[in-house]
Amino acid sequence: MSKRDHEGTEPLTVLASHRVPAHLARRFHQICLGVTAEILDGQDITPIQWGVMAAILEEPGTGQKHIAKRVGIDPVTLGQMIDALEKKGLVKRQTDPGDRRGRQLFLTRRGTELRLRLRPSMLEAQERLLAPLTKTERAALLDMLARVVVANGCYARPGNGRQRPRRRSSSDPAD
Repeated sequence: MSKRDHEGTEPLTVLASHRVPAHLARRFHQICLGVTAEILDGQDITPIQWGVMAAILEEPGTGQKHIAKRVGIDPVTLGQMIDALEKKGLVKRQTDPGDRRGRQLFLTRRGTELRLRLRPSMLEAQERLLAPLTKTERAALLDMLARVVVANGCYARPGNGRQRPRRRSSSDPAD
């Protein structure tokens, strides 16, 4: 159980019609975000910003476009996130010496310290999340999820699946 009080909530069941990848992945994603948000509570960063910081820490000096693709968000949104993380003193960007238009990303000392301080809690939360599975099943699940993600990367575009805004025709009444 998480730190939050979940007593009195109805046990979750999965309907037979919802035992499909899209629904289960969406629900799993909700759960993962909830677990991550609990750890980040009071830190003034979001789960996706946490993920961006992880990607930067793993590949320091990487460009913004590469990080956006790696994390699966559009470059404009990443740029806004980097602005926010930079204002908080967690990330710094500098001009790429090989491409004056490009920006290299680095965690600051403060950003690195935050990642290192919260990492044990995050790992513990991940263990709690996967507690219903054996160690072998956990490894298998993560391996299978990674294989599915890699094999279907063509669908992993920012905003994929969202409805496009409807264009008004000249005959549509104004709001």
